[in-house]
Amino acid sequence: MRILLICTHLNAGGVSRYVLTLAKGLKANGNSVFVACAPSGDWLHKLKEEGIGHKAIPIKTKSIISIKILTSFFALIGFLKKEKIDIIHANSRVTQLLGFLLYKFTGIPYVSSFHGLYRKSLARRHLKFEGLRSIAVSNHVKNHLTKDLNIPENKIRVVYNGVSKKEFECRKKTKIDYGFTKNDFVIGILGRISEEKGHFLAVEMFKLLSYEYNNVYLAISGKGKLEEDLKTFIRLAEIEDKVKFFNLEGKDFLDILDVLIVPSKKEGFGYVIVEAFLKGVPVIGFNTGGISEIIENGENGLLFYRYEGFYLKEEIVRLMLDKGLSEKIIKKAKEDAKIFSMENMALNTEKVYKEVL
Repeated sequence: MRILLICTHLNAGGVSRYVLTLAKGLKANGNSVFVACAPSGDWLHKLKEEGIGHKAIPIKTKSIISIKILTSFFALIGFLKKEKIDIIHANSRVTQLLGFLLYKFTGIPYVSSFHGLYRKSLARRHLKFEGLRSIAVSNHVKNHLTKDLNIPENKIRVVYNGVSKKEFECRKKTKIDYGFTKNDFVIGILGRISEEKGHFLAVEMFKLLSYEYNNVYLAISGKGKLEEDLKTFIRLAEIEDKVKFFNLEGKDFLDILDVLIVPSKKEGFGYVIVEAFLKGVPVIGFNTGGISEIIENGENGLLFYRYEGFYLKEEIVRLMLDKGLSEKIIKKAKEDAKIFSMENMALNTEKVYKEVL
């Protein structure tokens, strides 16, 4: 198959990670894969490294009434014909509208991936741009699409996100390389700094934990609009000397952690959980959304069930004191990571493509 994946940009983030991993997996299966997105981005060089074609389009916008969508439409019409594209795969609200317009004009079938939970609105329910098939990254997202966005269940296919084992199967750094000692216990949170990702809850938890233990640290990697608010919150909690900020990709950040926490209030999937599984880092997550589809409590990770810092702290203490539990979790998590492989993701996505071709 000749496949065009469309996204708005390839800056660091979950959708960009999805597009890159899927493109790599589809290419490995013998497909010709192209990615259409903005002409610049932090991860754009990775396409070239993997030998995946890139079509630059001026699509970096969040507005479905932006002129950039129409400009991108005209930029792609000739490209689709020249490259004999068989199927279009859109990955955001804006690119789903673009995929719909291209489908109506060219007849080339398109599918849409839904990566998380979206605001309920009349526009969402009546202008769904769900494609000939809709891919949900978890059963939780599928239920949201049917209930809140009114997408017919028979059009939706659940395909779990995948991770490239080769990128995460070994640790290349240690926490000593980043200024910690081997006796320090490093708790990490990775992702965009926002209210829903749970950074403020993590700080509340850590303040409680630091009362009981001296050699614990909280490591944070990610950027976001609330970064300065978070730093102020940390300063007011008087734990500045125990909280360290980094700007690292997941595969590097996970190397320095003793445990990863995922205290998101809502989560469509949770890529970083699977990455931690492969890295041998135990994970504690909040019992919500896609997180609870990946983590089996007490088996491949731990869940906390009340959204309060105290309950997250209690699960961290369990891991700190029970090395046997930690070792059991790490072993089972590495086995379960196979379910969320790049290879499975690519094969199951191909099945969706074949349904509409």
